[in-house]
Amino acid sequence: MKYSGINSNDVKSENRSKIIRLLNDKGDMARKDIATALGLTAAAVTQISNELLEIGILKENGEMEEEAHVGRKKIRIGLDDDFTKILGICIERNVTVVSVNNMRGKCLLKKTLATDTELPPEIFLEKIIDAAYELMESLAITPDDILGAGVSVPGNVSMDRLMEDDIPSLWNAPVPVRRKLERGLRIPVIVENNVNAFAIAELIYGAGREKGNFVFVKWGPGLGSAIAINNKVYGNQDGRIPELGHIILDEKGGTLESMVSLKTITEKLRESFSESETPELWEALGGDREKITTKTISLWGGIRDSGLEKILYEVMDKLALALYNASMVLPPDKIIYYGSLFELPYIRENFKRIFVERYHMEDIDMINKSTLGEFEDSIGAVAIVFNDKILKLKA
Repeated sequence: MKYSGINSNDVKSENRSKIIRLLNDKGDMARKDIATALGLTAAAVTQISNELLEIGILKENGEMEEEAHVGRKKIRIGLDDDFTKILGICIERNVTVVSVNNMRGKCLLKKTLATDTELPPEIFLEKIIDAAYELMESLAITPDDILGAGVSVPGNVSMDRLMEDDIPSLWNAPVPVRRKLERGLRIPVIVENNVNAFAIAELIYGAGREKGNFVFVKWGPGLGSAIAINNKVYGNQDGRIPELGHIILDEKGGTLESMVSLKTITEKLRESFSESETPELWEALGGDREKITTKTISLWGGIRDSGLEKILYEVMDKLALALYNASMVLPPDKIIYYGSLFELPYIRENFKRIFVERYHMEDIDMINKSTLGEFEDSIGAVAIVFNDKILKLKA
C-alpha cells in the first residue's frame, strides 16, 4: 500500500512530523522521552506513535536499557528504514544516476546512464523510466512499493520544469520533467535543483540535523550554493535560489564562479605550463600542454606541483573570501562544502586551514566538509521525497 504523505493542515499532523523528525535526528526513543523533548503530552505522543506504528512508518525496537530502573521498562520506537522505497533520479551534465533507496537514504540498487543531451529530452526521459523499471524488476518491487521519485537537476527549477538561463542548458527549451516522469512511472515526482536537494539532504541526514542554519556550497566543475535558515532551504516565491557564484568580485564585473571554476583553473594552468613554472607537471605530462583539459583533471589534478598549487591557492582564497562575507551577512551556524574540486589532494588538505587562518575564525568547527559526499548520486533525490512526503522542511 502506497503511503501518500502527511497532511500538515492541522496540529496533529504537525506533531506527527515533529515526532518523525525527532526520531530521524536522534534515533530510537521511548514515548515518554519523545513527549518531554517536544513538550507534548504523553497521551498525544502515544496516540500519534500508535497510528504511525500501525501505518508502518515506525516500529518497536525492544526495551531500553536503564540503570536502577524500577517498574515497567520503556519501549524504544524508531523509524522503520524499510517501510517504503524512494526512487532517486540524479541528472548531471555528464551522467544520470537512477537508484532505488530506503527512506533513510541507503541505496539498494542503482544504474548509471550517460546524460545524452543530443537526444530529444522526451526520449532521454524514456530511458530514465526504462532504467527505473529495470531496477524495480531486479528488486521484485512495483510502483506501489515506492513513496515517490526525487529528481535533482542543475539549474533553475520552476513550475515543475527544468530551465537554465545563466549557464548552458541541458536542453534548449524548458522540459516538463515532472509530468513526463509521472506518466511513465505512475508515482509522484518531485523536481529540485541539485544543490538545493543536497542541502535538504544535509538537513535530514547530515550536519543540518544539529545545526539548521548553514551556507552550503558545491564546487566542481562550476559553483553552486544553498542557504538553510531555521531548518528550511531558502528560495524566493519565483523559485530563485541563492547564487554565491554570481557575486561580483572586481571592478570589471568578474563573478566568483568565473574566477574559481574548473574551466578557469584549467586555462590558468595551460597559460603557465612550462618547465620553469610547473616543473613537476611538465615532467609528468611530457611537456604536452594538450593533456591539460577540464576532462583530464584526474590526470593532472593530483600531481604535486608548485605552479599548480599556486593557482589552486589563489582560487581557494577567493572562494574563502566569498564564504566569509556570506557568513558575516547571515550569519550561519555552519558552512558546509562538497564537490569534485574539494577532492583534489591540495585543496582537500588545505582548504579549511586556509579559510580559518586567513579570516581568524574562532570556531574552527564552523566550516566542515559534507559527510554525505560519497552518496552524492542519490542522497539529494531521496531527501526531497522524504522531505515533501513526511517532514515538510521546505516552506
